[in-house]
Amino acid sequence: MSKSLYQKLSLAYKTTRFPWKKHALIGYDLEGNEYWDCPNPLGGRMKRWVQMTDDSENDLTVFHGDKLPVQWQAWLRHTRTAAPTIQELVQEERRKALVQERAKALDEEWEQRKLQLQQLHDDEQREVDRLAALESAEKEQKDKKEEAAKSSRPSGTGDTFSPGEWNPTSSRRR
Repeated sequence: MSKSLYQKLSLAYKTTRFPWKKHALIGYDLEGNEYWDCPNPLGGRMKRWVQMTDDSENDLTVFHGDKLPVQWQAWLRHTRTAAPTIQELVQEERRKALVQERAKALDEEWEQRKLQLQQLHDDEQREVDRLAALESAEKEQKDKKEEAAKSSRPSGTGDTFSPGEWNPTSSRRR
């Protein structure tokens, strides 16, 4: 999209440092926010600020640092001397998109792995339950045999004496 002659002249005026101008436009971010600086009247380093494009949130008393690119935040705080370029900001956005895509893929992988682990846990639990059921069945059979063995033997003394059962076996040898 081509800019009009007025827009080009306006941009050239904003970015040029004339002796009668106090501040100059340094650059833009991808959201269209403008970044400005001017000499400090008391001396020292330049004063820097951002002019947000969204007028509803353009309260000068509130700084919306979460809505600014990290590169521009570093420039505003004087931890970066040179202003970031548009190419640098675009590259950072691509990197963020790639990281988010990879994170989403890892999240999906982890969800599948959790389902596999849950299925393995459920299979192990079913096997434990099956073995417990077999063990309890074997114990019941053993208890029945012991009960049968107890009833076939005499038990008790005196008034509590109960004779055991006797089943004759054939006298023939096999």
